[in-house]
Amino acid sequence: MSEIKRGVSDNAYNALQEADTNGDGYVSSQELAMYLEFKRRELEDQDAQRDAMRKMTWFALWGMLLYPVTIVIASWLDVDDAAKIIGDIAPTYFVAISALVAAFFGANAYASSKKSEAAVPPPAPPRPSFSRSEPTPPTPPAPPSVEEYSDPAPTAAATTRATPTRKIV
Repeated sequence: MSEIKRGVSDNAYNALQEADTNGDGYVSSQELAMYLEFKRRELEDQDAQRDAMRKMTWFALWGMLLYPVTIVIASWLDVDDAAKIIGDIAPTYFVAISALVAAFFGANAYASSKKSEAAVPPPAPPRPSFSRSEPTPPTPPAPPSVEEYSDPAPTAAATTRATPTRKIV
């Protein structure tokens, strides 16, 4: 039969140490609410950052794909000077967009690697022991000591026994 585990696991305890802002070893409901709000906002910020990266990537991709189309449209509209200028700028445009996307992704990867290195927590201090208000089971009575022990009344068989006459040295 499996044993029921109760209490807080060590991982959860280590995570909740961050929530203990005043360092008293007890996480109050106000501290827990503040900690959970901070974690919620942190997750929202990470989500917004991923969305921004996704939008920037799609914008750069569509810009690179539509750039040649604008040259073709300018030539089709008989605006050859515009098509030539757009064509002359193309190498610079592609390199600049690629560098912008690479720099953005590289900076985010560097920041997240530094964050993950800093996220390794130091060894946790010993967990505080709290007294519980559970009733303790009654203790059984202690066995009698040697001084309290009394011999039962002597029986007839014990009195008829012969006593030794020799002294053993």
